[in-house]
Amino acid sequence: MDIRFEVQSILPELARVRRDLHAMPEDGYREFETSNYVYDYLSALAPDRLEKLAGTGVKAVFFAKDAKRTTAFRADMDALPVSEDTGLPFASKNPGFMHACGHDAHMAAALLTAALAARHRDELTENAVFLFQPAEEGMLGALGMISDGALEAPHVDRIFGFHVYPGIPEGKIALREGPMMARATGLNLTVRGRSAHGAKPHLGNDAVVAAAALVTMLETLVSRKIDPMENAVLTIGTIAGGTRRNIICDEVKLTLTMRTFTDEVYDAMMAGIRGMLEAVEHAFGVTSELAFEGQDYLAVVNDPELAREYRRAAGDAAIETGRVCISEDFSFYQRKTKGLFVFLGVGEDVEALHTPRMFFDERALLPAIEAYLRLLRL
Repeated sequence: MDIRFEVQSILPELARVRRDLHAMPEDGYREFETSNYVYDYLSALAPDRLEKLAGTGVKAVFFAKDAKRTTAFRADMDALPVSEDTGLPFASKNPGFMHACGHDAHMAAALLTAALAARHRDELTENAVFLFQPAEEGMLGALGMISDGALEAPHVDRIFGFHVYPGIPEGKIALREGPMMARATGLNLTVRGRSAHGAKPHLGNDAVVAAAALVTMLETLVSRKIDPMENAVLTIGTIAGGTRRNIICDEVKLTLTMRTFTDEVYDAMMAGIRGMLEAVEHAFGVTSELAFEGQDYLAVVNDPELAREYRRAAGDAAIETGRVCISEDFSFYQRKTKGLFVFLGVGEDVEALHTPRMFFDERALLPAIEAYLRLLRL
C-alpha cells in the first residue's frame, strides 16, 4: 500500500465530508444530525461492530485476524455557541452555532481514516477502533463514552487523538512526551464576615477587607510556593460583594480557575489555598468556604513510547511543542489506557479557535490521516 498516494487521493472526499459536517454544528449531547451522519457513513464501510454510546456518540470496530493489539482513534463531535461569519456556501445552517473549534475536521479525518482502513482490512494486523465523542466542550463527554464501554470489547491498548491548531504551520504535527495540556480546576471561594454601619466598622467583620487580603495572598501562591521549574496558573476571574457604600460588607464571593500539570503541583496549590483561607479567617474574624465548580479536566499526559512511535509515523511532519494551559477531556482516556494527543497545524494565518471566522483548507488534515494509517502498520 502506497499510503501517501492513497491519502492524497481522498482529498476531494475528505473536503466533502468535512464541509457536510461543518454545515450541521450542534451543541454537546445534542449532536443528533451529526451522529446519524457519522453512523451512516461508517455503516457503509461495513465495520465488524458499530454502535452508539453516550447518547450521540458512535463507536466502530474493524477486527484484524490474529490481532494482538487494539488501537483506537478519537474524534470529538460538538460545536460551539458562536455565530459563524465566514461567508462560506457551506456555513452553519444552525443559527448561533458553529464548528469554530474544528471538530468537523476531527470527525472528517477519522472517517476517512476508517474508510482507508476498511479498504485494506485484510492487511490489518491489529484491531482498529474509531470513537466519535459528544460533548467535549465543557461537558466531559469522554466520561460518558468510557462508562458506556468505549475502551472495551475489544479492550483498547492505546488511543490517539489530535486537535487542529491555528498558529502552527500547515501540516506540521506538534507533540511532546509527558504533560502537554493542563488540568483545569474551577474554584468558588466565599468569605463571610459580619455587617455593621460603615461609620462603625469596629462593630463588624469586613468581608471586603478580608477578601482583599486573600487576593493579595493568592497572587503569591505560584511565585512563592511552586517550584519555578514547574508550571501553574491561578487566575481570580470575578469578585463580588457589598450592597451599599456605607454598610460593612458581610459576604464576598470569588471565582478562580487553576491550571496545573502534575498531581504534586495540584496538591501543593490546593494546600496553599486552604492555608491562606485559614490565615484570613484568623486575621479578620471571618469564615470561609471553598467549593469546586464542576469536575476537573485532568492534565493530558502523553505516553513516551507512543510519542516516539508517533514521531516515526509522522516523519518530517512531526515537530516538538511545549506545554499549554488549555485543557482537553482526552485526558480521561489516558487514565484508563496508554494515550497520545497532538496538535495539527492548520496555518499560521488562520483565525483563532472559538472565533466566528475560523476555517482552514482540508489539505492540512492529510498528514494526520497518514500518521494514523502508519500507526495501524498499513
